[in-house]
Amino acid sequence: MLYFEDLHSDVLQVSGTYELRENEIIAFAREWDPQPFHIDHEAAARSPLQGLFASSVHTYAITSRLLSQLDRPIAAIAGVRNEIEMPGPARPGDSLSLGIVLLDKRVSASKPDRGLGTLACELKNQHGSVVLRVHSLILVQRRPGADSGSLRGPRSPRA
Repeated sequence: MLYFEDLHSDVLQVSGTYELRENEIIAFAREWDPQPFHIDHEAAARSPLQGLFASSVHTYAITSRLLSQLDRPIAAIAGVRNEIEMPGPARPGDSLSLGIVLLDKRVSASKPDRGLGTLACELKNQHGSVVLRVHSLILVQRRPGADSGSLRGPRSPRA
């Protein structure tokens, strides 16, 4: 488990991979985002992206799943804010992987037993193309017994 004190700007975590299947894209979209370009091949072919692709909600869910499967998961308590970009589509057959970089951290002013961290995450396909980019402000548990003094991590450039 990575507690607040374990997070450093030079730490980069990369998750395992997630194989995206066509039947999964269609089933997820039918349930949660039934747009024609997510569930129908002909409609998808006529769309600006010219083919079937995963819903943004589905792509974010895959990101969340990969975050939960890290070898050393972050001791996150809650997400405070997310800024999401979808620069490209996630398509059937894609092998998706997630990279994570810490941009900044600080001890919570109101709850010194917790810290706040800003993460930059990129979900990429097997060709290295980014299909989802998210900057997240997360509330992170401090190591039990950690000093409640002010800890601030160095700021690194945005990923």
